[in-house]
Amino acid sequence: MEQRQHARIITQKIIHSSLYKHSQHIALYLSGDGEVNLAHLIKQLHIHAKKCYLPVIISQQQGIIAFAPYEMGTHLKKNCFGILEPVFQKKNLKIAKQLDLVLTPLVGFDEQGNRIGMGGGFYDRALQHLNTVNQTNTLRPKQRPLKPKVLGIAHELQKVPQLQAQNWDIRLNAIVTEKRLTYFHGVE
Repeated sequence: MEQRQHARIITQKIIHSSLYKHSQHIALYLSGDGEVNLAHLIKQLHIHAKKCYLPVIISQQQGIIAFAPYEMGTHLKKNCFGILEPVFQKKNLKIAKQLDLVLTPLVGFDEQGNRIGMGGGFYDRALQHLNTVNQTNTLRPKQRPLKPKVLGIAHELQKVPQLQAQNWDIRLNAIVTEKRLTYFHGVE
């Protein structure tokens, strides 16, 4: 019951956010293992005539994902990890930089916008082009805004005091939980 309530609250926070309002091509995930269920958000995407995409594994060995279009009724199959993903044609796949917004599941997050995923590095590889932070954590000058924006989806209890970020880790532009929507790095 509490999980469903959190999912409804989080969905409302997302659809009222500037990130959502300024995005047309949005990737998200089908929930599993206690992740926030985004089924209601998927319905909202279709109501608002936004394009919805789900991650699909292209290479398990190389840790590569792309994003396949998803509509209600799209045929799904289990991937190598038992996670449902759309049956796709390669010509319809998008890479991350072709999307406006990517909603990522996570295991933990901190107040600096760092996230820890399930350990496979799939999202970090897909979003590596966003890594515009150098060793001193300052943005490179005159860098154009890059797509997509990255919104972490979590329960508030997944917040930790601090995560040790690695050079390859992609930081979040925002985090949404049942208690808040927090923007990082000058994004609003």
